[in-house]
Amino acid sequence: MSLTASARKFIDTVIKAPFWQQAVAVFAVAVVATTAFTLTADAQTKPAAKPVPLLKEMSKGPANAKVVVTEYASVTCTHCAAWYASNWAKFERDYVKTGKVKYVYREVATSPAPMAFGVYMLGHCAANKSNWIGQKGGSKAYFTVIDGFLSAQSKVYETGDVLPVLKDLSKKSGLSESEMDACVKNDALYKAVSARMQTQMTTDDVDSTPTFFVNGKRVQSDYASIEAAIKAAAK
Repeated sequence: MSLTASARKFIDTVIKAPFWQQAVAVFAVAVVATTAFTLTADAQTKPAAKPVPLLKEMSKGPANAKVVVTEYASVTCTHCAAWYASNWAKFERDYVKTGKVKYVYREVATSPAPMAFGVYMLGHCAANKSNWIGQKGGSKAYFTVIDGFLSAQSKVYETGDVLPVLKDLSKKSGLSESEMDACVKNDALYKAVSARMQTQMTTDDVDSTPTFFVNGKRVQSDYASIEAAIKAAAK
């Protein structure tokens, strides 16, 4: 789905979709409408811009690892959720926790895109929130949201109710409900996430998810191909 698709096209798609997709999309539009689609009627009463949290590269594993595995994925992509469910535990155990690999997550927003943006925005808000001693949530808080949503994705699609999942992940990552609400309505943050996403995807010529790179070289998304590329790059 194009990241610059019009609101009309998105609404037409929702109308033609099955009921559960409509239910999911309706909530997604409700919580991020002020960020994804700016309405002319709101122009005169637009609130002051909110500060934009710093968008750091989100990764797991040692910063100086010899091998870097970069994944372009979308939290709303069923193939991405399937890859996560089938392979992540083994990949993390054998390569990330052993220090052999630095894993980098690159955000993509597939349909329903407003929902994906909402999840990413919550992840960044959680990462940039400081606790009572001044420590930020960082990548741990960010991946609490991202990994948690990938794990819960099938439940969201089956029930058509994303709100309980977002509230639960916000709480687990350190955000209150009021902070969650303010986060997904932050227009400046939405624009920053969208701009970075488009730049990264254009630079690496990514048009599908999941897409993997090992030390900058594109590889097939099956586990065997990724593992072979890691072993070759580690020599």
